[in-house]
Amino acid sequence: MHRFHNASRCARLFVWLLLAIAAIGWAPLAAAAPKCTSSSATLTFPSSVTIPSSTAVGSTLATGTATMSFTCTGLSSSNNPATIQAGQYLATLDPTNNTAGPGITFATGVSGLAVLVTATPVQATSAACLACGPTSTAGYVLGSVSGNSSGTGTGTVTANYSATLIKTGPIAPGTISSINLIPFWWYIPAGPGNTGTSASLGANLILPAINLTAPSCSLTTSSQNIAVTLPGVATASLSTAGQVNGRAAFSIAVTGCPTSVSTITTYFYAGATIDTTSGNLINKGTATNVEVQLLNGAGGSAAALSVINLAGAQASAQNSSQYSVSGGAATLNYFAQYIASGGAAGAGTVSTSVTFTIAYP
Repeated sequence: MHRFHNASRCARLFVWLLLAIAAIGWAPLAAAAPKCTSSSATLTFPSSVTIPSSTAVGSTLATGTATMSFTCTGLSSSNNPATIQAGQYLATLDPTNNTAGPGITFATGVSGLAVLVTATPVQATSAACLACGPTSTAGYVLGSVSGNSSGTGTGTVTANYSATLIKTGPIAPGTISSINLIPFWWYIPAGPGNTGTSASLGANLILPAINLTAPSCSLTTSSQNIAVTLPGVATASLSTAGQVNGRAAFSIAVTGCPTSVSTITTYFYAGATIDTTSGNLINKGTATNVEVQLLNGAGGSAAALSVINLAGAQASAQNSSQYSVSGGAATLNYFAQYIASGGAAGAGTVSTSVTFTIAYP
């Protein structure tokens, strides 16, 4: 009997142990503390922007966009919702900024340029925020996320940003440095059951660095690779050295010049195709005793033509006073022709080339 009594006691102790283990397994998990997170976003501006010389104040020079997401977790319905705040410590505002919006206009650090930032679905403003930020300073509320009875509420607030680079006055070439335009915070105001929470998200809307360049003259597409076709001629027309024939006109078109540019010059570069004795272009085709001579032709006619001597490192193709720029554009007229060299020309093909560039003050 004594042994049986001990066995029964052991059985009861074993059951109590199992119950204790079961009770531990049934204990509810503690709710996670409320938390909101996000990451910085950089506006997609081009890295380089050309400063137009004639656009009016208020004109848009470039645009950029960015999207930011704010995720909150561990929210309880017994507390106030977690609210996302944009602002508190905004970057320097431009004098043209309207605190009531729409949008926020920031200074860029470059005279004559500002950046206007707008947002959806909630419009950005820089008005004083009386109850929506850690210091109740300039900014606006993007949205909020509510909790649930179990304290596991989650949600996301999304903001889409558009920005425009605006001319506010005369602009000089330079660089806009990267700027943290808008910082973001989240907070739960104090209320029944909580003492309030406020914290920086460590996330910013960022204006990237932008290089500002002055406008420049440029060649039209058709002038970047010019094919000049000379007519076929009889060898008898080139029977003596220095005799010319088969003249053909061609032009170089320039556009986009700043208003300050009034004249332009073309330079032809020395190379393997140039005869340094005659200053003409060497024939790379099969015809013998023939070269190609270039002439400048102000006004586009054959009148008052002058031969271009290509010999030298960088021979001037045209006096800068002879080609004027009007309305930011110019057409530079030239001619090419056969010239007999070293005796009577022999039958065959003629092919050659030369590299040129344009220059202006």
